Amino acid sequence: MNPVWQSHWEDGKGNALQACIASLLNLELESVPNFIDFPDYLVAINEFLHPRGLAFLKVKLHSGQLEFASASGIYCLVAGPSPRGSHRHIIVAQTSGPGFEPIHDPFPEGGNLAGPPDWAGFIIPLVPWGSD
Repeated sequence: MNPVWQSHWEDGKGNALQACIASLLNLELESVPNFIDFPDYLVAINEFLHPRGLAFLKVKLHSGQLEFASASGIYCLVAGPSPRGSHRHIIVAQTSGPGFEPIHDPFPEGGNLAGPPDWAGFIIPLVPWGSD
């Protein structure tokens, strides 16, 4: 994971999601689309990831935690309330039991989330390991 900083931070129009995905994929910000500019950001993310043999899995959280057991240390995105307004913010985190530990806030001044995350997003391989 190579931290990438967002370059736009207008309420509801920032590019934290773009910066987080660039961070996880070790890409430059400019080589990743700003997914919130698309009618369906999840479709746009998966269209971007598919040629790379990857997919994005969005998981709804309950009280900021997964409903299932998870190994600790898995990189992911978590989205929840922003500390800078009534909009949502996204950061890079790692699983920690059923919860999450912040790893990288793409907002230049930091702050992470202002409350428990609503959902987590995992970048997963399309082809199972060991398959050709």
